[in-house]
Amino acid sequence: MTPTAVFLVLISAAAHAYWNYLLKRAGGTRAFIALSKAAEAVVFLPAALALAWRAPAGTLAGVGPFIALGTFFVLAGYVTLGAAYRVGDLSFIYPIARGGALLFLPPLGWLAFGERVGPLGWIAIVCIVAGVLVMQLPALRREAWRELATQLRGPATLLALLMALILGTSTIWDKYAVRSVSLWAYFYGYTACAGAGYLAWVVRAEGVPAVRAEWRAHRGAAITVGVLNTLSYGLALAALRTGGSTYVVGLRQFSIAVGVWLGARLLGEHVSAPRRLGVSLLLCGCLLMAWGR
Repeated sequence: MTPTAVFLVLISAAAHAYWNYLLKRAGGTRAFIALSKAAEAVVFLPAALALAWRAPAGTLAGVGPFIALGTFFVLAGYVTLGAAYRVGDLSFIYPIARGGALLFLPPLGWLAFGERVGPLGWIAIVCIVAGVLVMQLPALRREAWRELATQLRGPATLLALLMALILGTSTIWDKYAVRSVSLWAYFYGYTACAGAGYLAWVVRAEGVPAVRAEWRAHRGAAITVGVLNTLSYGLALAALRTGGSTYVVGLRQFSIAVGVWLGARLLGEHVSAPRRLGVSLLLCGCLLMAWGR
C-alpha cells in the first residue's frame, strides 16, 4: 500500500471503531442497525444523485450486476451474524469473524489478483490472529486455554468462520468492483439496496411500532452511525484500489484496538491482562502490515 492508502485505512478503522461504540451504547438492536443503514441511504442520496447527474456518459453502465452481488454479500453477512449471535456472545463472534478473514484472504487474493503476501505480512497475520484469540481468554492460565479450546470447537466458531469467509470473499469482490466501475455508484448502490432489504425484514419481524420507538429513542445516534459507516468503508474501498486486499483488511483490525480503548475510556469496561496482551499482539501485527506493505 502507498502511504496514502495506509492513512485511509487507519482513518477508516478509527471511524469503524467509533460507530461500533455508538452502536453498543445505543443497545445494538436489529431495529437500530436497520435504521442506521436506512439513514446512510437517505443522507447520501443528494450526493449520489449529483454525482450520477454529472457522471460522464457510460460511467454507470454495467454497475447493476456489481451492486447485486455486493448486496448479496451484505445480506448474507447479516443472516450469518444473526445465526452466530443466537449461539454465541458478541465478544466472541465479532473478533473471530473480523480477524478470521485474514485466514482466507491470502489464497483468495492470490487466485483473483495474483497478490502475494510477504514474510512480514505472514508474521503480521499470525500476530493479529493470535491477538484475537488471546483476547478471548478470561485469564492467562493453562485452564483458560483449555476452556477456549473447548469453546472453539462449538457451533459459534463455525458460524464466525463462515462470516469470516463471507468477509474475505466480499473484500475480493469489492476490490474487483472498484477497479471496474465507479466506486461511488457501486458503494451507494449496494448500501441502499442492502439497507432497504434489511429494514423491510426488521419491520416485518418486529413491527412498525417497535422500529418507530427505536427511531424516537436513538435518532441522532442512528444517523451518526450511518454516516460513519459510509465514511469508514468508503475509505477502505479507496485503499483497496491500490492496496493488497490482505494488507488492507489486516491493517483495518486496528479498529479492534481502538474499540477496546473506547470501551475502557468511555464505557468503563475492564481491560483484563489477556485483553491487554491481545491488543499488544494485534497492534504489532498492524504495524507489520503497514511496514511490510
